[in-house]
Parts: sequence; structure tokens; C-alpha cells
Amino acid sequence: MRLKQNEIKAIKDLLASAENRSNQTLEELHNKLSADNHVDLYVDGAADLHSKTSGIGGVFYQDGTEIETFSEFFGDATNNEAEYNALIRGLQIANELNVASINIYADSLLVVNQVNGEFKVKHENMIPLHAIATDLLDKFDLWALEYIPRDDNSVADKLSKAGMMKGRS
Repeated sequence: MRLKQNEIKAIKDLLASAENRSNQTLEELHNKLSADNHVDLYVDGAADLHSKTSGIGGVFYQDGTEIETFSEFFGDATNNEAEYNALIRGLQIANELNVASINIYADSLLVVNQVNGEFKVKHENMIPLHAIATDLLDKFDLWALEYIPRDDNSVADKLSKAGMMKGRS
């Protein structure tokens, strides 16, 4: 299920009061939203077409505390392919961490809008990456993917560039 971050917060706030949890389904939803298995994930991809190197990176936060990072060399890819692969790798790690609820932040308008269904996926290289990402998202109870400006994604940006540099050495 795809919910926007403000929708998740509104539901969480509403269910915080026990009087608004009148049945088992609402109680279970409250427990999922309140559980310690909710994280925020920031992802980024970087690519240099001249050196044919790319990298992916991401950082996980739980209650404002950094809990996990990744920085990996990816090889020859476009920036959009790197962005998708950063999202995919982040979702794979989130599944390994048994995350149930996730807010994802990325500075790629293309990836965010394609995954959220606002843009069509037309490029043949993006179609399988989109399918993998959406299949992984289906494994979460709740998720939201939001665009953020690059300046607000500096940790993931540094991690993706560090991953790219691993392939140059």
C-alpha cells in the first residue's frame, strides 16, 4: 500500500488515542505504525559516463538515529539506472532488517514519479528496474516514496559517490 508521509502521520496521530481503535484491525494498524520496525531511508545514485563507473548509496534512520548505510560500486550505468539500483538495494536491505513500514527519500524526480505512478515508464532499461522496485515495495506493510532536493540528501549523495570511487581504484 502506498501512502504519502502526511497520510501516514495523520493515521498514526488519529490512532494514538485508544478510543479511535474500536476494533482489532485498527489496533493492529496502530501497532504497525507504532512499532520499532519503521525506518526512513535516503537513497542516491551517481554515474560518470566518461569513466563508465557508477555507485549507489543509502542511509537508514530509525527515530532520527542512523542505523545502517550502504555504499557500493555498481559499474557502467546511467544516472537514472544508478538511482533505481540505489532504491532497489535499499529496499533489499530493509527487507533483510525486517522493516515493515518505510519512508523513502530520493532526489531523482524520474524515479520517484515513475514508482509513484505519476510518470509512465517508457525507456527499455527502466522497465525491469521499475518492476523490481515495485515488487520489493509490495513486501512492506506501509511505504512512502518522496522527492527531496539534492541538498537534503547529502549523506546518501556522499555514499553513492564513494561507491562510484571504489570502482575507479
